[in-house]
Amino acid sequence: MNRTGQIGRAGASPDRRRSHRTGRRIGDAVRGLGFLSVIGAGVWFGAPEFLGFVVVLGGVLVPRLMRLAGPFDAAFGITVLVAAWSGAAGLYEAIPWWDLLVHFITAGAAAAVLYLGLARIDVTPDTPMGSVLPYRSIVVLTSALGMTLAVLWEFLEWAGHTFVSSQIHVGYTDTLGDLAVGGLGSTLAGILLAQWQGRVSEVQSWARA
Repeated sequence: MNRTGQIGRAGASPDRRRSHRTGRRIGDAVRGLGFLSVIGAGVWFGAPEFLGFVVVLGGVLVPRLMRLAGPFDAAFGITVLVAAWSGAAGLYEAIPWWDLLVHFITAGAAAAVLYLGLARIDVTPDTPMGSVLPYRSIVVLTSALGMTLAVLWEFLEWAGHTFVSSQIHVGYTDTLGDLAVGGLGSTLAGILLAQWQGRVSEVQSWARA
């Protein structure tokens, strides 16, 4: 076991444990809202919204299953739930730049969560967030994970448009724009993880305290 993990577990203060528990409760509340959103979408909205909330519900379960620290869990859950409700509320059509902003933030958040989750199950080495890796490696890996998730999302949108409902908007320009800002968001997430790797590792260790 590495020294960073030992310090994180042994030295977690009551305030830090409280922060973890508070974040976890917020994350659980978001998961509850996600479940209610699936039911609400099935009753009041159409198939695109229903399927979107199903995907979101699956996504917000990931930090819980991978036992990420409460603050990361809460931040990611709020981000993706806002993204889903933005679509249901018509904000993407009403505010032209909102779609790109949401893709930027969501892709970055998802890339960071996936990176931390992989570190949690020892796919990346050593500390709770793999901080033994060089700075550039964290940035490249997080960017690659985010771009992969962005491409998978575009595949889901295409499949929904083709097989479920033509109301799901797809298009060449829209797809390229989403991928571009998703890549930028993932790269920024990687830079922040690398820049603050000690702090991120410490926060993540609260989940093991």
